[in-house]
Parts: sequence; C-alpha cells; structure tokens
Amino acid sequence: MVPQTLGTLLSFLALVAPGIVFELLRERRRAGRKESAFREAARVALGSLVFTVVSCLLVLGLLAVVRLVSGTDLLDVAKLVTDGGAYAKTRLWPIVGVASAVLLVACALAVLVDHLVARRGREIVAVRQETAWRQVFRTDRPDNSVPWVHVHLVDDTSFFGYLRSHTASGTPDEREIVLEGDALTYLGPPLRGGDTPEQKLIGDRWPRVVIPANQIKYLRVQYRSLVTDERVPARERLRVLEEQP
Repeated sequence: MVPQTLGTLLSFLALVAPGIVFELLRERRRAGRKESAFREAARVALGSLVFTVVSCLLVLGLLAVVRLVSGTDLLDVAKLVTDGGAYAKTRLWPIVGVASAVLLVACALAVLVDHLVARRGREIVAVRQETAWRQVFRTDRPDNSVPWVHVHLVDDTSFFGYLRSHTASGTPDEREIVLEGDALTYLGPPLRGGDTPEQKLIGDRWPRVVIPANQIKYLRVQYRSLVTDERVPARERLRVLEEQP
C-alpha cells in the first residue's frame, strides 16, 4: 500500500519513526549483519507499534490527569472516535498537538529502551559501521598526508605505492584498490635459498595499478607527508603524542 497524499505519507512516517529510531540506535552497538528486507521491516513495524501504544497510554493518562486536576478537556478522545471529522475540524490544533506529543514520547521511549538494553548488556562502546579499509585509509590518515601501501598478493608477489583510490563499500570480493606514483614498485615472489626476490620500479612506465581484493593476502599501511614525503604517525597515535607532556 503506497501513501497517496502528503498527509498520509507524513502519518506513515510518524507511525514508523519510533521503530526506525530504535533500530538506528541499536545498529551503533552491534556489528552489521545481513537480513532480508522483510525481517528488517517487520522489526521496525513491531517496535513502532509497541512504542506508539505505550506512548498513547501515557499521553491519554496525562490528559486524564489534566482533566481531573484543572477541569480542562484538552481533547475528548471518545467524541473524536464517535463524531470523527466534525469534531476534528473544531479541534484541529489540539489533535495535532496530542499526535505530536505521542510521537515525541514514543521516540523518547525508543531512546530510553536502547539505553537500558545497552546498560544491561554492558554495551559501553559503539560499533563503527565501516570497513577496515575505510578506517586505515580515511579515518586514521593524518591531515596533509597520503597512505603508502604494501599490497601482498596471494601468489606472494607484492606492490608498493601511494594510494590512489579504493572501493569503500560492497562485499570484500568486489572491492578494488588502486596504487600510483613514480615510486610504484613490484616485488616478485621469494626465491629458494633465501636469495633476494626480483624488485622492479615500474612507476615510470605504469603510473597506476588496479588490484582486486580477492587477490590480496594482506595490506600494510603507513602515512607519508605530502610536503616532505617523510613518514608520519596515524591520526590516533598523533593525538596521543601531542597529549604527552
């Protein structure tokens, strides 16, 4: 069922908002996992239903308390149900206010439940939803520097070069990494007897190399200054060094 009007669309978004808020908060504390769209949608819908029902009970209880204490009837729910549109036209803004209160309380309940679940499970650290490649190539890279990467392949050959680009998303087998630079170097497989393997400087002839991730055994990364080409510490390590007396 597709919402046909703006009001219907906004009502639908408000209805599922608490479940979405709860799921987004939970995803910060757990590793990403693959699920079907049906399971994700069902979990959001169920969470929204629970939070909204509890929120409605709380708001209706508050309205009842206000009615008993001050005698002010902010919203007659029974009349709204029986008279429908006629009553809604005369009490439009109170209805909007109560609906907004229900939404805010439901979202607040989602935040509270996430906090309680995290505290009960001792989830004190948020799980970063990013790949190790993004971590070392972007998050840990200091300002005004470029990663110098050693790519060791499954056939025991290697490439050394400056990072040009890499695939930031997708499955590991679909990712690629591109190295570049005049210092781009190829290192052959180890030789028998401990002899020095073949080493070629190929940057003068082949300015870039594209390597699929399914051929990579491991990566080693360091950071070079764009100004001096000297090695610089990673961002987190740099922060620690700066804080030392």
